[in-house]
Amino acid sequence: MMDFEAKVAAGVRAFTHYNRRKKRLMELNDPLGSRVILDLFPLCVHINHPALPGYTGGDDCPCGVKCMEWPANTINSLGTFSPIRLRPGEVRNLVPRNREIEGLFTIGSVGSLGQTRESDYDIWVVVDADAIGKPRLRLLERKLKALKRWISSQYIIDLHFFLMDINDIRRNNFGTVSQEGAGSALKSILKEEFYRTLTLIEGRVPVWWVTPADHGDDAYEQTIAYLARSLQFEYMDFIDMGNLTSVPEQELLGAALWQMHKALDDPLKSVLKMALAATYLDRSGEDVLLCEELKRHVMQDSQDEIIDPYMEIFQRVEDYYRNRGDERTIDLLRKCFYLKVSPSITTNDLLRVNQQDKTVMMVEVVKKWNWPIGFIRDMNRFHEWSVEKYRAFGDDLHDYLKRTTVLLIRRAKSFLLDSQLDQDVEMEVLRRRVEAFYVAKENKIESEKRVKRREPAYEEIFFAYKNRRWHIYGSYPDRKKENPIMSAERVVKILAWLVYNKRFDASTSFHMVPNTTGVALSDIQALLRELDAQIPDANSVGLDREALMDKKFVKRVVLVGNMERPSAFDAIHEVDVLYINSWNEFFCVHMAPGSIREWMREIRTPWTKVSVWLPKHGKSRRLVNALNSLFS
Repeated sequence: MMDFEAKVAAGVRAFTHYNRRKKRLMELNDPLGSRVILDLFPLCVHINHPALPGYTGGDDCPCGVKCMEWPANTINSLGTFSPIRLRPGEVRNLVPRNREIEGLFTIGSVGSLGQTRESDYDIWVVVDADAIGKPRLRLLERKLKALKRWISSQYIIDLHFFLMDINDIRRNNFGTVSQEGAGSALKSILKEEFYRTLTLIEGRVPVWWVTPADHGDDAYEQTIAYLARSLQFEYMDFIDMGNLTSVPEQELLGAALWQMHKALDDPLKSVLKMALAATYLDRSGEDVLLCEELKRHVMQDSQDEIIDPYMEIFQRVEDYYRNRGDERTIDLLRKCFYLKVSPSITTNDLLRVNQQDKTVMMVEVVKKWNWPIGFIRDMNRFHEWSVEKYRAFGDDLHDYLKRTTVLLIRRAKSFLLDSQLDQDVEMEVLRRRVEAFYVAKENKIESEKRVKRREPAYEEIFFAYKNRRWHIYGSYPDRKKENPIMSAERVVKILAWLVYNKRFDASTSFHMVPNTTGVALSDIQALLRELDAQIPDANSVGLDREALMDKKFVKRVVLVGNMERPSAFDAIHEVDVLYINSWNEFFCVHMAPGSIREWMREIRTPWTKVSVWLPKHGKSRRLVNALNSLFS
């Protein structure tokens, strides 16, 4: 049995090998993007030169990545990136003696089975903020913003740089909630994800990753002490980013709210992450943290075995629900995992043996699921699914997310009783974001629970009126009793739903089944165009932190007069009121004209915009003035 110091040395070798494999998988998944991130980006941070993207001017911008070797090959191949010409001799002396960048790390799916062409690059640029000082830190922020703009424009890579202070990382202080960052709502959970998914681009190796597993809570400090006195290793090659042994139960609430928010962008990934958070409800096993289990597998890894952080998530959550006999959730998780990895397995793939290939790596997994080849082909055609198939699968995904959120909140309840949640701003921002999208309210237009951000529109929509209700169908409604897409007492509410959920586009054909209402199809199409220009897509609205921190107010009102009495020329007989608030909740309510003035007095603010709309044949100047007079 190896002694402690030998295990640290073995850990250094194992991490180096594992990190190299992650970079290789990154290159296989995205050949061009990986070159930019692994070669060009580190060079631009390492030195500050006018010929390189992100140059800030002057000598004050922090640069120099610690432990980074001189990138001669990258400099010699700069011409393949863009018209950049540098001779090694003219820039080598630009590397400062006091290097101030502690490390460059990816976090997330890149370098794993979960990386696809749509994956973005989230990169932590780690520094010692106190040593650098705020003025120079702002220079580095400006450099990173310039680099992001240049890389995004040149290579169409979706990337995000996070300038991280090493002292904040040690304290699990991750800033404020934004569209891309969970902020202080997640602490230990975010660090667990970082350790579990990181790829070291350049810089110092995290001490946590070379700390032997199964040596108790003191092992981390023992490792630091050993590295500090070691003759075999340079202590400055390693960085203390703080230990991690458990996830506090109160963070389960933040995890649930964050994944409910992120599910609006990538529900497939959020289901897997929510399931992982659910495993922390079970404290009976020895392996609480998945990052620790992954590290143990890396340390025990043979040279040929493939250890993948994304696969580790799936295996953990599958085991968790299998132990509970929940086959329905296991089936959902398998679908999400397959679609997220997107291996597009074919019959021929079953005969291939190259383990480095992502598809073949997934073949061994899928074989255990006993999926018929016809089912696999259908999963491979995911991007060609019908609207109804997306809607059904989306309902299953978001139903799981909501059920699991309830479980996580119940577990965190003891914490909530002892704290004042409204004083935790970050948690409150997330709570309001989830409320705005998921919580049903009177007269609120329901947001579609999508599987992916952009889903197809209906090719055809048929409007029908029967039994005193409006209905829409995807095909002509005949006697087969086809279920409608949606039904409502007022046609305007259906139009509001179509606009808010963007289930139509320029190619959609609209039809009217003959009825006695007098509502014209041309008016329906005209109102759809009008609303489409004013109302945002429910699923495209990001996390507006400033708006969510304030009390919500009505920001836009559309008054639709006489929609179902288009031949009325004498007065305004009915009004459908559509309004959207600052949290982007959208409402539709039918009102008597005499009620409008009082309602408007209660909700209107100096920032509320009001517009009116009337059917074409009833749009006289007199009626427009009459509709305006209801609130002016």
